[in-house]
Order: sequence, then C-alpha cells, then structure tokens
Amino acid sequence: MNHQTASVAVDAAFLGELIKAADRQVDTLLEASDGGVPALAHRPAMGRLLALATVYTQPGSVHAGSARLPGLMADCVARLEHLQGPTGLFDGTNLSSPPDSAFTINDACMALDILGSPKDGLAGTVSRLRAVVGRITDALISGGVHTPNHRWELCAALARIHALHESEGTPRPDIQQRIGQWLAEGIDQLPDGMYSERSPLYATAVTNPSLLAIADHAGRPGLLDHVRANLTAFLPWFGSDGSAESLFSRRQDQWNRFDGEAFQLLYRRLANQDGNGDFAAAAAWLRQFPLLEPAKALARVRLDPWLAGELPAVELPAGEVGESLPAAMAPGHAGLASCGIHRFRGGRSAVTVFGGCDDVTSGIGSGLATNPTFLRFSHGEAVLTDVRLSRSFFDLGPFRSRRAVVDGPAVRLGDELSANFYLPLPVDVQRSDGIYPLVNEGRFSASMDFGNRPTVEHRLATSITVTPNVADGTVELELDFNGAETSYALELTFRAGGQLSGVEEAGAGSGTFQLTSGMGAYRVGNDVIGFGPGIAADPDSPPVYNPGEAYRYPGGSNASYGVKVYITGRTSRSHRVVLTGKSVA
Repeated sequence: MNHQTASVAVDAAFLGELIKAADRQVDTLLEASDGGVPALAHRPAMGRLLALATVYTQPGSVHAGSARLPGLMADCVARLEHLQGPTGLFDGTNLSSPPDSAFTINDACMALDILGSPKDGLAGTVSRLRAVVGRITDALISGGVHTPNHRWELCAALARIHALHESEGTPRPDIQQRIGQWLAEGIDQLPDGMYSERSPLYATAVTNPSLLAIADHAGRPGLLDHVRANLTAFLPWFGSDGSAESLFSRRQDQWNRFDGEAFQLLYRRLANQDGNGDFAAAAAWLRQFPLLEPAKALARVRLDPWLAGELPAVELPAGEVGESLPAAMAPGHAGLASCGIHRFRGGRSAVTVFGGCDDVTSGIGSGLATNPTFLRFSHGEAVLTDVRLSRSFFDLGPFRSRRAVVDGPAVRLGDELSANFYLPLPVDVQRSDGIYPLVNEGRFSASMDFGNRPTVEHRLATSITVTPNVADGTVELELDFNGAETSYALELTFRAGGQLSGVEEAGAGSGTFQLTSGMGAYRVGNDVIGFGPGIAADPDSPPVYNPGEAYRYPGGSNASYGVKVYITGRTSRSHRVVLTGKSVA
C-alpha cells in the first residue's frame, strides 16, 4: 500500500468522541433488529458488517471483543454470499451493476483491513468475506458504468483489491491496467474545482473518497490535487447551520438540504497531510455537527493515520455554536463560474444568487441542474429558502436562468421562452390519408408533422437583476419582461417555524399567502426578513406556482417546502422587490 505515513500526534479527544458515537450507532442497530440480520440488500448488509467489525476490534469500545458480534458478522457474510450472482456481482435497481457492487466491495475491503488475520472464531468469516471479494474481481475489472462518479468508485474498489493482492504476494497487473484505462479519460473536474456533477453529495460520498483510495492504494498521489481543488472550491458554500449549498447540483441533492458534516473527514485528511490552515479550520468547525455514519468514519480513521492526527492549531471565531464561520468559509463574495452561482455575506446576512440551470428543452431528468430557485436570503435565524418566478406561458414552466452575469454590485439573470402555433401544411407534404408522423415538438407530441409546418412564434424574455447590499442587509430584485403579455407569480418560500405579518391568505384553506400591498415580514425570534411591496390582487394573475407540463402531466412536482408567500403581476410592466434583514429586540 503506497500510503504516506502520518507523523502527527493522535488526537485522543477526537478519537474518543468518535468511538462513543460509533458505539451509539451500533447499539441502535442491534436494538432495531434484536441482534439478528434482516433481509438486507447488499450495501446495508455490508455496511452493518463494517460497523460491527470496527467496534469489535476497537480498543475502548464497549463492544470490543463482544462474544455476541462474531456470529452477527458471520450472518452478514452469509447474506452477501446469498445475494452474490454467478459473476460475483450483486443485484439491485441496476441489475448486476459493477459500480453499485463496487460500493459494497469498497466496504468489504475496509472490513478485511480492519479485521486483519484473526486467529479466533472470526477466521472463517474473514476467509469467506475474502472469497466474496475474489468472486467479484473479474467482473469489476471488465464491467462498465453509467454515471461520472461510478468510474472512480469502481477504480477505488479495484485499488483496494489490488492492495489485498499485493499484501498476499499475488499481484494482478490487469487490475492496475484497468484503473489506468479509466483514469486515462481524465478526472471530470471543472476549472473552478467542481466535478462535472457539481454535487456535494457525490463529492463527499463517492468522488473525493474514491480518489483518495486510488491515490493511497494504487500509488497515484497526483489524484490528491483534484481533491484539494474540490475542497477549496466548497469552502465558501457552507451555511452557519452546517449545511453545504447544493442548489447548483446536477443530481438529486439539488432539491434537499445537504448536511456538511460529510466534508469533515475530507478536510481533516488534507489539513493534516498538507498542514493546510483553511482546511484545518473547516474540519474543526464542522466537528460540532454529528457525523451521520460514525462507525464507518471510525473505520476510515483506523485505516488512515492522517485522520487520527491532531489538526494544525487554528483559532475559530467566537460566537454561538454554528453561528460564526471561519474566515476562509465566509468571504464577502464567492462565485463558481461553472455553476452560475454567487454568494454574498455581511454581518448576519447571506445572499445566494443562482443562474446555472441546464437546458431542459430535451426533457427533465437525473443529471441536469433544473432547480428553479434563483435566490436564497438569510438573516440570522430567519431564512428565505427559495425565491422562484412562475409565468403563464404555454405551460413551459418557471423561470430558469442559464446565465449569471456580475455587473458591478449586481448579478443579472435571464431566460427566454418561445412557443409556436402551427399553420396548415404546404400542399407538397400533405397526405391523402391524413396520417402524419408522430413528432415531439418540445412541449408535446402529436401526429402533426410539425417540422414541415410554417409557424407563428410567441416569445417571452425575462430578466431579473439581483443587487445585494449585505452591509445593510438588503437585496433588491428588478423583474423585467419583454414579449408576450401574461401573468406571473413570484413565490417566496420561508423555512417553517416563523411568523408572517402584513400578508393575507391566498384563498380559503390554501395554506399559502399573498402580499397585495405594502411590505410583509417574516420573523424568527429576534431576526426579521421584510419583503415587498406587494401588488393588488387580480383574478387574472393567480397566486400559484406552476411547475410546467413536464412535471404536471406525469403527476410530478418540483415544489419547495415551507411557508409560501406570493406577489403577483403582469408582464406588461416591471416590478421591484426589496428584501431586508434586521434584528429587533
């Protein structure tokens, strides 16, 4: 194993806290199933085995040497043996999937490293687990993938298998050759440090841990530069609540709050290895947020001496837990050009402007950034999680900007929609039977031979200028339109738990609100976000959000969740909205 040896002292306090957290996780795991092994899929079965192996062999754990655990570990291996197909791969949603199986095999190799060469009742379990890995190796070498991050997960599993063979004196050159073939494609890293999927979930769960594993176990230390660049890119994108921004992601985490605890060990590894003070500050600050999988984190710390070491000395800012971010994590302005996103901070206020949506004219699905939220604003505990603009224009969906242009203190966003009415077919392409090709014209499909018809085009261009002034806690939005005259609804979604004032219910029993005049306010404790002015209610401009036919026809939704307030209007005129953050006694 080509893994640099750490020369830093062990952080006993960090390790002690992690052992206790891992013990609590295993206690919960055992209580939930009365100690038995339920009919788990391969990944949770292996995750259970890794957790049990880690605490069983961990000095200081309440489960260390427990007579109960070896039998349970053997049951987990039996479950894996049962689920292994004839090629060694495991089935799941993606049948006989090499990359999905690789997730399990990465954990299996970690468990084998943790357990070592036991001479007690675990020897048979270790031998059987090693056989599970042996049966799948050829399929992992020859197998394919279907997402960018799968390449690196698969390579990480092969790198760990390579290390096992090296330690046993049975090297397999074909493993290193296959890793080299995948790496020859190049790491999918954008110029600003983001990976092509732009996802904090996959950066922390797959790509960065996989590149670390390949670097350590397959002698590829140059891959660490990609991890360094990605972690540097993410530094400014944490909230004071410990979340990491995911609005710009091309994967499923674009719709959810993402817990930044997943970055802690990544920052810790390179803070210690490189002596990087910014990474050390990030790791130390993130330590206040509980790790979601402490037993697996403990396994990683056991196997990577850099993780067990004391962090370089840093001074964290004073303040309440989760309130003040280290300087490297809270610049006044940060931007990611590849993602079309900018963040501005000042005092207790933070503004996030997003204009990096992908083109959805060919359809909406996994692998695209399609979240229509273009603004987030927080002041202390008061959080406006989503600002969206819905327009009534041929059911083409909400405003999605594909550009974010910084213009002085402002960020300019924009999109343009078009839709056609179709005129009669020219005589030379008319059919006597009236049956024409079934064609999708972008909005819908019909047997209309759209491509041969002359059209009457309708267009609507929308421009939104966002001008943040975090020094005084304000954000100004200028909404401008050009083209078709129709209705719009600006949707403000606040995090649940606060109190609204100055608004009225948007229809009896709707559970939503409308600002029809003056200014409204949303308050949590002493923190307030003001918003407005409102526009008089108009029955022809309903206070509703329309996700577009691409979602509604199949019964889907991309709705945000929280307390919703609408400001409605017509595209025949511009409108200016001001958001203000302040703290009151």
